[in-house]
Amino acid sequence: MTHNGNFQQSSIPINNTKLVLIALSGPSSSGKSTTAKALHKLFKGSKVVHLDDFYFPDDEIPVDPKTNEQNWDCSDAIDFEKFADYINGLKSNKTSTAQIDSLEDEADLQLSREEINHFSYVINSYKHVLNDKVIVFVDGFMLYHDDKISSLFDIRLFFHAKYETLKTRRESRAGYNTVGGFWVDPPEYFSRMVWPEYIKSHRHLFEKEDVNLKLNSHAKDDLELYDIQNEDLSLHDLIDLPLKIILDKLE
Repeated sequence: MTHNGNFQQSSIPINNTKLVLIALSGPSSSGKSTTAKALHKLFKGSKVVHLDDFYFPDDEIPVDPKTNEQNWDCSDAIDFEKFADYINGLKSNKTSTAQIDSLEDEADLQLSREEINHFSYVINSYKHVLNDKVIVFVDGFMLYHDDKISSLFDIRLFFHAKYETLKTRRESRAGYNTVGGFWVDPPEYFSRMVWPEYIKSHRHLFEKEDVNLKLNSHAKDDLELYDIQNEDLSLHDLIDLPLKIILDKLE
C-alpha cells in the first residue's frame, strides 16, 4: 500500500498509437502487484499505474468507528474521482505528460535468465500486434467494485485466493511506504479490516455473494473478468497465465 503519489513530467507516447489499459485487481496479497510490475518490466515501453498512489492524504483516511483505527481498505480511502480523471486523461491524451511518481517499490524480477528470455521471446513473437500499442498496466485492490471504474479498462484480470492464504501473506509483510511515513498493520488488521472490506466490495462478483464460490455471470460475462486463482502459483505461472490472456485478447 502506497499513498497519494506525486506527479512528474514524463511523457507517455500515445500519439498515433492505441492505448490498451489492462487492469490487475483483487484482494491484498493476491499477487496482482507482483504480476503488474513483472509484466511492466517484460513489456518494453509499457507503463504501470498503481491505485495505491491515489489514496487520500494520511490524515484524511477514514477511521473505523468500532476499532478507532484508520481503514485503508474501504472505498472512501481512495480518491476515485482523481483516479478516473487520470485514466480518462490518458485515454484522451490530455494527461500524457502526467506520469505518477509512485511510492511503489521497483520490481525485483526473481526470474532466471532462461525464464526472462522465454517470456521476452513470447512477447516479441506478437510484435506485429503490439507495434502500434502502448500497454498500461493498472494495479489496484479495488478496480471492480463499481462498474464506472471497471469500464475504464480494456482487459480485466482478477486475482484471488482463500482467506488463510491471503492472511498469511499479508501478515508476513513488514509494512508499507506512505507519504506520511511507514504504515504497519495493527494486530489482526487483516481479519478485522482487510477481509471484511474485501467481501463488502467484491461479493457482488461471486455466486450467492460468497467470495469462496465461483465468479458469477455478471463478473464473467458482463465485466469479462479473467479469473486467476493464486493459492500457490510460482512466479513463472503468475506471469505466464496473464501473459497468455493478454496476448490472446490483443491478437
